[in-house]
Amino acid sequence: MAFAMKYFVRTYGCQMNVADSNEMARHLRARGFSATADPDDASIFLVNTCTVRQHAEDRAFSEIGRLRRWKAARPDRKVVVTGCAAERTRVFLERRFPHIDLVAGARSIESFGEAVDRLLSNRPTDESLDYAAGSPDGRVADFVTIMRGCNYSCAYCIVPYVRGRESYRPMGEILDEVRERVDEGVRDVTLLGQTVNSYHRDGRAGRNTDFADLLEAVGEVDGVERVRFISPHPFYMTDRVIEAMAAVPAVCEGLHLPVQSGSDAVLGAMRRNYTREGYLDLVGKLRRAMPGIVLSTDVIAGFPGETEDDFRHTLSLLEAVGFDWCFVFKYSPRQGTPAAERPAWPEALVEERHRVCLDLAEGIGRERRRRLVGTIQDVLVEGDGAGRTRGNYKVQIDGRAAAGSTVPVRVSNADRVTLEGERVDIAVGASSDPPSSCVTLARSPSP
Repeated sequence: MAFAMKYFVRTYGCQMNVADSNEMARHLRARGFSATADPDDASIFLVNTCTVRQHAEDRAFSEIGRLRRWKAARPDRKVVVTGCAAERTRVFLERRFPHIDLVAGARSIESFGEAVDRLLSNRPTDESLDYAAGSPDGRVADFVTIMRGCNYSCAYCIVPYVRGRESYRPMGEILDEVRERVDEGVRDVTLLGQTVNSYHRDGRAGRNTDFADLLEAVGEVDGVERVRFISPHPFYMTDRVIEAMAAVPAVCEGLHLPVQSGSDAVLGAMRRNYTREGYLDLVGKLRRAMPGIVLSTDVIAGFPGETEDDFRHTLSLLEAVGFDWCFVFKYSPRQGTPAAERPAWPEALVEERHRVCLDLAEGIGRERRRRLVGTIQDVLVEGDGAGRTRGNYKVQIDGRAAAGSTVPVRVSNADRVTLEGERVDIAVGASSDPPSSCVTLARSPSP
């Protein structure tokens, strides 16, 4: 039987993990593999794990356990486990799941290609290989990682322990990758980092290059229509960054800005390095610079020591800001973090606060979506009759539209998070309706 040169990737967690999976997939394609949507056709099954919350970690471990039978059906198959949970629990994984062929933690992503070469050093000979032609993924939107690691020590967060201290890619290297993605058909680029706006490098003529410089440079790359970034930290959301967001046409007018709590007492216990007043002042600056900006956030419900008054401060902050999206997470203790040493609230109380906060956030989001009904939005088509607005709303389009094209769509239904609308025959950008702004969704609590 020929050795099928195909791989399947299962990704758990946030956008950083998605970007890491994309990067590892490029290494596999460079070695003659192609992607498959059917695990039974794959000779490599890659599980990219998350450890931000216990639930995500448990799901990944269950997946790995089930792969014992997958590998037993064809012993030449390879099981590869990567990501944050792999970094934190390497010894456990290797002992608990002997069918794993390679464990590569989050700090090993940059050397993943060498690890794959070692993994495949004993693969079948060329005569028995069934090569599949490598090809770009055909994505219209894609991530470009600009930094790794995090220098913060938020009391609840395991990320600095599994990804290490911050390291920043040179601007020239980032711009080269952006151009490569454009050549593959990408038009919408999301710059990615744990605290993405802390980016800095030594620039030309000894001048320090900061995140605002990078926004300006990426916005000038020919073929880039939209630029987004995730996840910024409020501390690094400087006036200079806000000015660049407002001044560079390709940079979308929106922001995912994690707050985590509306209480100064809880923010202090979380080690977030800002106050409620400072956060609200920052929101005011953003809205003055970019009227109509779309804002989203992350909130943690049930943090140890969070009183009922603290929780009410969080609810009032959500109402004061009026976020278009809010991702509400139940506090999940992570072994080794300072917060895990504090007495936890009963699960029932955490569940109740999560429900109340989520209900409020969803109600606010529905009201803000309804403003879009009747407006004409420029939708970048990603395929299958759907695309995204500049505000990152997904839109199901009634009318033909080619992937990679930007078409005007009149929104007719905003009852669900995925909008519905009809294509209209006007020039893109010609509508007098205010465009929706950009925001990138997060799957796990951001730093």
